[in-house]
Amino acid sequence: MTFYSVSGGPFGVEPTIHAAGAFYTLLGFIIMPFVWCIPEALVTAELGSAYPEAAGGIAWVKEAFGGRTAFVAGYFTWLSGTTDNAIYPVLFYEYLMHHVAGDDDEAEDDTRGLNKLNPAPRFFLLAGTALLLSYINFRGLHIAGKMSVVICIMSMSPFIVMCVLGIPKVDASRWFETPLVPSGEVSSGLDSRGWLPLANVGNVLWRPFLNTLFWNLNDFDSAAHLAGEVDNPGVVFPSAMFLSIFLVFSAYLLPLLVGLGATESEQSDWREGYFAVIASEIGGRWLGTWTVTAAGISNLALYQSALSMGSFQLLGMAERNMIPKIFATRSRHGTPTYGILLVTFIICTLVVTDFSSLVEMLNFNYAVSLLTEYAAFIRLRVTRSDLPRPYRIPFGTLGCVFMLTPAVLTIIIIMMLATWMTWIYCGVSIVVALVMHFAQECSQGRAPAGTPDPNEGKHFAGKEESKGHY
Repeated sequence: MTFYSVSGGPFGVEPTIHAAGAFYTLLGFIIMPFVWCIPEALVTAELGSAYPEAAGGIAWVKEAFGGRTAFVAGYFTWLSGTTDNAIYPVLFYEYLMHHVAGDDDEAEDDTRGLNKLNPAPRFFLLAGTALLLSYINFRGLHIAGKMSVVICIMSMSPFIVMCVLGIPKVDASRWFETPLVPSGEVSSGLDSRGWLPLANVGNVLWRPFLNTLFWNLNDFDSAAHLAGEVDNPGVVFPSAMFLSIFLVFSAYLLPLLVGLGATESEQSDWREGYFAVIASEIGGRWLGTWTVTAAGISNLALYQSALSMGSFQLLGMAERNMIPKIFATRSRHGTPTYGILLVTFIICTLVVTDFSSLVEMLNFNYAVSLLTEYAAFIRLRVTRSDLPRPYRIPFGTLGCVFMLTPAVLTIIIIMMLATWMTWIYCGVSIVVALVMHFAQECSQGRAPAGTPDPNEGKHFAGKEESKGHY
């Protein structure tokens, strides 16, 4: 399930090639797991085993910094997940429209894919899909356990076949092609300014390149939400984390090696959904159709999983008096009614945004939450050194600081590369979060927002102790 939360297959990796070319893309997917995946997985293994409850990283932040900071971290986790959810309908239709267009040269420009549609039809198509999927979720469909394993296999199956068929056709020299960025795209990148106006160095469009890499290689901390359901987390969690890293690494790198080496595709061709065309070129139209079907299944499952997580997170925060109690209301199907409505409303407003902008916005929100979790990890190492940890990273506190430093620095760079629009979006989000928090505190005379539950501050040693905690 951790692999599925982080990856679910190489869907959506194509913009990295478009932004940086074959060589830097492959280099990125080889190096950055050591910078991002391993530190995040290790932190999750240690604190997830120490606090095996459904609150996950929110519990760590609350223990380290208190309820107000935990609320902000939880809010940004929820907001990034909700933004992420808006990507899946967009990504599926990009795959579908690429497959329909095939390798038609007339379609190989910036007006292809969903951008071919006028704004109104595009909105109604994507919003209608989101509403339909949300209604299915409202009726009680959840993706978990063995079903997620089956969906993972179905999602990866066309890429396994593509690799088998494509390996004999691979020309390794294509892996070392350096990027060539059309001048129009360079000026476009420079025009979308943020704190770091230089968006292009060495013919690499760093903003979309790093953002797409970060989106594809993070979210290991989501596994902490399942810690309370795991027996012997001190043994199971570290093993699951490292197995997930290997699966994520393989799921991205192998299809990229074959897709880049076995076809004569140009760097400019690689946009979201282009793997459907690559599959057709390697195996035939049937493999392209299989890839689009797998994309549909994967994105449907990811949408349902993320919607459930986001709506139930609101329910849990409402039960802890962090947000209005109305979000604790359940439907007759047991699903959080108003949580699903709010998440769906936000998704419908975001589907008008293009893929790259959605990725940038969700990365920014997730980065705020992740940096807060890293800070909580270091603080707990210092202030709660006596805390029983079934699994402990085999470094001292200073060693852990050095381990996290490259990850923190690159995350800050990604945030600084963000456009002013993303900074405004984040700023407005912070204001909304603070207003919600203080309004809830004022309205709860006897139970202020973030009121700790009776178990707060206790060490949870196993599955039975963690039941019933958000």
